[in-house]
Amino acid sequence: MRDLEGKTAVITGSASGMGLAFAESFGSEGMNVVMADVEEKALRVAAARVESVGAVVLPVVTDVGDEASMDHLGEATREAFGNAHIVCLNAGVAAPVGPMETLSTNDWRWTLDVNLWGVIHGIRVFLADMKARDEGHIVITASVAGLTSYPWLGAYNASKHAAATIAETLHSELAEAGSNVRVSCLTPGAVATNIGDAERNRPKELRNENSAEPDTGSLAEFANTFEGFAKPPAEVAELVLAAVVEDRFWIETDEFYRDPIQQRHRSIENRTEPPARGLILSPYLER
Repeated sequence: MRDLEGKTAVITGSASGMGLAFAESFGSEGMNVVMADVEEKALRVAAARVESVGAVVLPVVTDVGDEASMDHLGEATREAFGNAHIVCLNAGVAAPVGPMETLSTNDWRWTLDVNLWGVIHGIRVFLADMKARDEGHIVITASVAGLTSYPWLGAYNASKHAAATIAETLHSELAEAGSNVRVSCLTPGAVATNIGDAERNRPKELRNENSAEPDTGSLAEFANTFEGFAKPPAEVAELVLAAVVEDRFWIETDEFYRDPIQQRHRSIENRTEPPARGLILSPYLER
């Protein structure tokens, strides 16, 4: 999609991090921007920031895991700007880290509500109109966790593998239909966002009585060095904008996971044991 001026982008999880960077990037291209996020105060501040680049902005408080809330997002978008042209299904949370037997039902529900159902609802709300017009682009934020299977991230891995396969399936369906609607799958590695503090937005009914996270032995080491290799959200936004303009499916943020991804694929081809070991951020420290 090369002509963005005057068109409309909808971005979930846009009050901070990558979503906010996407909003600024598309807004700078002359697009109307619908910013959706569950944090009302942060959303107002972020919307004002995007408006400062000259964009027309509609902030919509949205719980992406809630069907009615996502329906409202679609209705608000159409009422303000007509149909959406770019939809970034970006909202995400990181569940507590630890062995799967330590994860509660609430951990799984919360993670899947946001990371998986947010994508499902977004496709349900916006895709039909795009296909009817034969125009549009959907960007699904998965993760390198959706292409690998590192330990201690059971709920997060599952949600991101699901997001990646939904993106691939949608791409195949659109190709089979001969549609001009496009889809991209963003698979970021380390990016400087607030996802590590996602617990602040966990619904009360899905909180654990004991919120202490299991000790995996070396998380503190990564926390202390994370800022040294995390990519700024603005750089990821540049990659997303380029992929939309060039109609590219895969969007990688770095090369650090090329080897782990290829090792996983080879293990499938050769029917050998899955190779992922250690913490998911270890590829950065091994170089």
